[in-house]
Amino acid sequence: MTDSTPNTNLDRPAHLVATKSLRDIVSDLRKAEAWLLMAAFAAFLASAFFVVKYFVGGDMNPAAWTGEQWANALLGLGITAVITAAQALLYASGYKGPAAVAATVIVVFFGLFSEVAQSMEREDATVRHRSETSPVFQAALGSIQNLSAQAAAPSGATSQLGTARGKVAQHEAELAACRAKYRTDTRIQQCERYEHSKIAEARGNLAAAEVAATGSAAVVGSALSAAITQAKTLEYDEDKHYAMIRLIKDLFNVGGVWASFMFSMIIIGTFEYAFHFVGSHVADHRRALLLLGRDTHGDLIVAPEADTALSNSGASGIPRDFGNTEREQYLNKLTPERTTPTNTVPVHPEPLTAPEDSRPDPPDSKVHDLTRERFFKLIYSELRTRILNGEVKPTVRPVTDAVTEVIRQHTKVLGLQPSLIGKPERQKIAEKILEKLERETVLELNPESGVGKSKYLLASRWATPLTPEIFGQEHAVR
Repeated sequence: MTDSTPNTNLDRPAHLVATKSLRDIVSDLRKAEAWLLMAAFAAFLASAFFVVKYFVGGDMNPAAWTGEQWANALLGLGITAVITAAQALLYASGYKGPAAVAATVIVVFFGLFSEVAQSMEREDATVRHRSETSPVFQAALGSIQNLSAQAAAPSGATSQLGTARGKVAQHEAELAACRAKYRTDTRIQQCERYEHSKIAEARGNLAAAEVAATGSAAVVGSALSAAITQAKTLEYDEDKHYAMIRLIKDLFNVGGVWASFMFSMIIIGTFEYAFHFVGSHVADHRRALLLLGRDTHGDLIVAPEADTALSNSGASGIPRDFGNTEREQYLNKLTPERTTPTNTVPVHPEPLTAPEDSRPDPPDSKVHDLTRERFFKLIYSELRTRILNGEVKPTVRPVTDAVTEVIRQHTKVLGLQPSLIGKPERQKIAEKILEKLERETVLELNPESGVGKSKYLLASRWATPLTPEIFGQEHAVR
């Protein structure tokens, strides 16, 4: 059960100021800046591998690069470094608005594109290496080499073909020599008949040899083609993807390239979100320090002229804080009620060059990081307790008197002058306290309100007697 409406739109810098000490904020800022530098370096390397590989033409062997390739590699490194630096600075700036959103989209797109591309290239090279070193692929290469050797070397069918051709040529030559070899017609005719029969026999053997040789070459050629096709398939085996990529491929019924893309998007997308979160963490802590009037080292932001005047005069006082202007504008934007004089408690003195007849500076504050919002919360917490305990009636005059009493009690500790807060301001503080209690349902509007009757009544759930609330150190001035 709570008596206030939860704030779902959390302002992180103000939350850090309210929940962390100055030392913790500075320490966390140093850690976040180190992580931001590491994330930027990782993003630079992830993008640089892809960009440089593209600029040099795919050859990632620097020892073999030409002068032109080295120039392109340096150009790719420079482009990647500038874009990565812009990405890190944009994340850490905390800029808002359409221009910042457009810039974020551009740098995030470049980071996602280059890093996902590099991740896919790396996974593609891994699959190719696994495929080429597999025993099946090596066996296919050996088969291709053996079949190529068989096609180049003469086989038995080829030898028979050569012998048959030689026999045909031999008997044709013998046939032509029959007339020169014999003188009678009878002997010549016998010789010719004999050689014709031998030529016919040799040509039959030649035809058979040609058929055998042709069949052997076809078998070798077919086997060689099949081996080459198998080797091409095994050269990039889809089964050599990582197990998670194979799971994505089967789960979504997509190809290996799309599965690799989805796998890379999961990794790189998570990294980009973490990169942006670390940058926002840095921006929030820097903003929190600015709200406290501190620089990134935790030191007070002091006006140069005020510091010079103090050192020359030897006087002591609260230095002027130029972070107040931006801090107050930021807090006024978060809490519109701050723009009214409700809780405008002057904490810092007037400039050192103020006229002599101006109001004197208050004494040194013992709480150097006091803000008007915290001072209002201090008054509000005490008044809330008194109203709940029935010590103060929820009307303007009693609450104004109680505000005056609380201010008098704490101004000495806080280093303030009660005269700086006039009665109109105290009355407006009282009105704001009543309005805030009504929003928190501690008070409710009196249905019978009118002349002589109070505007607010204690809520029915708080009407029963309560034990005094003990407020912890979260209500104390930090």
